Amino acid sequence: MTNQARLNLLREAQETLKKTTKGYVQVGMNGGNWKVAMNQLMKLENELLWSVLLNIMGPVFKGGKSLLLQDLTHPTSGIPLYPAFDDAFEVGTPIIAPEPLVVVEPLTSSRPGKAFYAAGKVSTLEYWFGHLDRSPKIGTNFKLGAFMAKVAPNSIGGGPHVHVGVNAENLLGKGEQFEHRTNYTHGAPLILTQMKKVLLG
Repeated sequence: MTNQARLNLLREAQETLKKTTKGYVQVGMNGGNWKVAMNQLMKLENELLWSVLLNIMGPVFKGGKSLLLQDLTHPTSGIPLYPAFDDAFEVGTPIIAPEPLVVVEPLTSSRPGKAFYAAGKVSTLEYWFGHLDRSPKIGTNFKLGAFMAKVAPNSIGGGPHVHVGVNAENLLGKGEQFEHRTNYTHGAPLILTQMKKVLLG
C-alpha cells in the first residue's frame, strides 16, 4: 500500500468515526478517549500528508519550480486570504495542475484574462489561478500535471504571467493565511517551510 493509499484510508476512517452516534457526537474533541484518539489520528494524518506532498507537489508549468519551493510575494487583489506568487512569464505557456485538483465555486474572472478557483485533493489547499485564456467548468477534475489553461496576454505586474493565489485556511484555521510579502518581492518563507511547520511542528 502506498502512502497515498494509507492517507486516503486514514481519512475515510476518521470520517466514519465522526459519524458514530455514541461517543463522538456527544463528546467530540472536547474530552474523554475521543479527544486523545482523534489527536493521535490527526498527528498520523499530518505525517502521512507530509510524506505524500513531498513526492507529488509539482510546478504550475512544465520545467518550473515545485509549488512547495515558491514564496508568496503579494496578496491577491480583491480576494482576501489568497497570498500569491506569479509564474510562467510568457504568453501561451501551458499551465498544469501542481497536485490533483477539482475546480470549485464561485465563478470568477480576472482582469485581464480568465480565472478559476480549485481545491487540492491531497494538500487541502485552495487556489485561485488568474490571467488565463480559459476557465474550466466547475466540477472539472485534473490529475497531477494535467493541462488546465494557457497564460493569456496581460501586462499586470509588468508582463504576462499566471497568478497563483494560495489559501491555507483548511490547514491553519479560519481567517489565517500563509506568511507573505506585500510588494512583489521575494523573501517570505517557502510554502514548503510553512507547511512543514504546520504539519510536523
